[in-house]
Amino acid sequence: TPLWPAAPLRSWLIPVSSPLCASRGESVHVFGFEIPEEEFLAGFDPDVTVRLLYQDGFTDPLRWTGEAGGFGAEEFTALGVAGRLARGPAGPATVVLDSLSWLLLRQPLPAVCQTLGRIPRAAASAGLRVTRILALLHEDLHPPGLVETLRSLAQAVVGVRPAPEGMGSGEDAPRLASMLQRKGTGKVLTKEEYFTVLAGFTPKALGEPTGSVPRDEDADPHSTVDPTANLTFNLRLSDTERRARDGMPLPFHFSAQK
Repeated sequence: TPLWPAAPLRSWLIPVSSPLCASRGESVHVFGFEIPEEEFLAGFDPDVTVRLLYQDGFTDPLRWTGEAGGFGAEEFTALGVAGRLARGPAGPATVVLDSLSWLLLRQPLPAVCQTLGRIPRAAASAGLRVTRILALLHEDLHPPGLVETLRSLAQAVVGVRPAPEGMGSGEDAPRLASMLQRKGTGKVLTKEEYFTVLAGFTPKALGEPTGSVPRDEDADPHSTVDPTANLTFNLRLSDTERRARDGMPLPFHFSAQK
């Protein structure tokens, strides 16, 4: 179960919905609660949207209007999700939750975690195969303990935050992605990389951080700070102090008479 922040979600759907996945008959079921279907699909190429099946949890999530076809919050169970997957084409499927934060604000964490673990088994019982579950999470909406619990359950985690100052600004500014992946052997891989999102939600890698702190362009590059400026003692002795030190017998020094 990959755990992703909001920024690269739509970029990730590009390779998932690629012609290669289409040749395998793989579909992508998006359970959307935060934005309407039209807004979610806006900007995607037709060869991408044809692979996306939007389960509408935005229009009437609490069943107040009684409109048919929507996905209510109470339906987020393993059987409820498997039932929606069964309405799509046969073959492997990817489940996208947009977002897990919306669900966690309405269901307790243990129930959500149990549902995530049971979805593949419920789908298999219906003759379906879930290849992956992609969950979007807004980390700033939850306490650290909850976030760490979800991180421990995920096979892959991608956290996105703004790049350091001086690397651009605005919508085209690069972002820093911190990635964690747990292999089947138990090995954990971590990596950081700058990226940006091009037109059509195509991600572009910009390289890994060098580890150096970005320099302020307005600062004087030749200015240095003297580390000895505010010391309360002298690092060097005067001639008088040096003679006094040399003439002082040490506690365990034996004189010539001894």
